[in-house]
Amino acid sequence: MTTKTQTDAVANIVRETLAQRFKDEFVFDPIIVEPKIDHDGDKYLNITIVFDGDQKRLDAGWTLGLTRRIRPKLMEKGIDDFLFLSKSFVEKSEWEAVQEGRYFEPA
Repeated sequence: MTTKTQTDAVANIVRETLAQRFKDEFVFDPIIVEPKIDHDGDKYLNITIVFDGDQKRLDAGWTLGLTRRIRPKLMEKGIDDFLFLSKSFVEKSEWEAVQEGRYFEPA
């Protein structure tokens, strides 16, 4: 079972990792971490990262590797019971529509 303390720790690790790379180029808030179970019954974390800034400057190659960048930090915190992590970056301007369900949310 995943606790709020654990999901908060994951969000903080994601936030710190993004801040190290992007400094003041973006504001990443909120970062939402939700434990999920896939169709095979495996646990995973769904991470939604809302950002404010020029999307063209969001380094796609670097963000693609975010999972492998944070996994060692998660393991240090004892958060290692998830087979995989799913992440989505959402522009701040689209966040309200996502919250209202006007965009497809991954299962």
